[in-house]
Amino acid sequence: MAQEQVLQINGVHLWTAVQGTGQPMVLCHGGPGGYDYLAPVADMTSDLCRVVRYDQRGSGRSEAAGPYDVSTFVNDLERLRKFFNFERWIVGGHSWGAGLALAYAVKFPTRTIAVLHIAGTGVDDRWHSEYRENRLNALSESEREEYQRLRAQREHVESTEQEQTLCRLRTLSRMTDVFDSNQVDNLPSFDEYPVSDEANKKVGADWKSYTENPEFQQSVYNLSMPVLFLHGACDPRPIHFIETLASKLSYSRFASIPESGHYPWVEKPDEVKAALRRFIRSQVM
Repeated sequence: MAQEQVLQINGVHLWTAVQGTGQPMVLCHGGPGGYDYLAPVADMTSDLCRVVRYDQRGSGRSEAAGPYDVSTFVNDLERLRKFFNFERWIVGGHSWGAGLALAYAVKFPTRTIAVLHIAGTGVDDRWHSEYRENRLNALSESEREEYQRLRAQREHVESTEQEQTLCRLRTLSRMTDVFDSNQVDNLPSFDEYPVSDEANKKVGADWKSYTENPEFQQSVYNLSMPVLFLHGACDPRPIHFIETLASKLSYSRFASIPESGHYPWVEKPDEVKAALRRFIRSQVM
């Protein structure tokens, strides 16, 4: 069972949950601006690792306080490591959190045992256009028309209507994040705690500048620790960008999870668990 506590970290209150024993590991949720939903992933590995989960600053059960930029989020992670007195740890993340894990490993390589890059978007910003096309193609014609209409009008509606518009857009997006449509209701819903559109926009824009920077890209290619790139084969975020990224790193492994989308542990838990455990065991033996 996870032990939850709110910690004062890097000038902000962050909600944390810790479970398991063994090699230290942290899991970073997606967004930016979302909150933790990675308990099922932690449960797959908590007999091998002491797993830290947390809500990133700005949303969830953590304090809504900036600054909202990649460097601050990386420093939050490092302060968490120091608080728990881990000499080194495995740094893992899902979606945007996978990018955060890479950014941390670049800045703090001596503190990083290995990286778990789960359903991330890598460091080639060209993925966006293909992702948008894949997402639209996964919708029916009427859903596609509705999605495009709502996207066009979302900045021009009143605040109450804007929330309804954003909610419907999130619903339509969720429908494209699965291979099996029956699994949509099993995805994280993000309706229990606050999410931060401000963090999403500001950190997202800053991360875009990171991925467009050739020096940062080369720093990722030069990472000297093992990296597992795990991606759902049917994720609308194009898998070939991740496979190409994995090929550029000297110590990487690439795992494509068949018949699964953006949350592969929901649709294919056995395959994800096996891949994670193989990788983690290779770091501790």
